[in-house]
Amino acid sequence: MLCTVIDIRGDYAFVKYDGTGVVSEVAIALLPFGIDVGDRLKFENYEFTQI
Repeated sequence: MLCTVIDIRGDYAFVKYDGTGVVSEVAIALLPFGIDVGDRLKFENYEFTQI
């Protein structure tokens, strides 16, 4: 599933999933290093990959 980082607050990022429009809070530690607002991610098998 594809998503976009829409906000970063402290140790958490907020991602919005393309297919559902759902916004989720994700710990920065679970995301690829150097992630920033606007970055696109793929969520698969409980892992995020930058695209």
